[in-house]
Amino acid sequence: MATSRRQHGFSFVEAIFTIAIIGIMSSIVVAAISNAARDSYRVLSRQQQASLQSAVTAWVMAQTRVNSTSAQFQSLENIRARYNSAGNSLGRFNLLVPTPGAADPIQRAGFVDQTTADQFLSYSSGGQLQTEALVNSQQYITLPDWQSDDFPRVNLVTQ
Repeated sequence: MATSRRQHGFSFVEAIFTIAIIGIMSSIVVAAISNAARDSYRVLSRQQQASLQSAVTAWVMAQTRVNSTSAQFQSLENIRARYNSAGNSLGRFNLLVPTPGAADPIQRAGFVDQTTADQFLSYSSGGQLQTEALVNSQQYITLPDWQSDDFPRVNLVTQ
């Protein structure tokens, strides 16, 4: 009497196909997560650029008065000369940083909060302003010279 035995389970070929499909699906998931992290750093970099642009604009507006209690005004030429004389991006950024010992309350408070200032100062060097997000997105911020026919700009540069 011939006995017929039924085999249960996967054949070798079925197992290989199953492993291949799982591998392809996992590589798609890993790529999507990797792109999401990179995109989040780029979004954060744009937000930091916009934040610094607002701080530079606020600094310019605050500089129009000789001091916070005076009714005397400075010309944009004088303000532009002070901004450009700061040298490089890091020097110009330091104009925005809170100065605790300053007599003027506006300078004491600064135009960026202390946490943001510390983050930029710990990652920056030379003419490049960076934070952890900017380093991870391979970008940096510059504060170029303020041209006479323009307003001071904050540039986001990709390395």
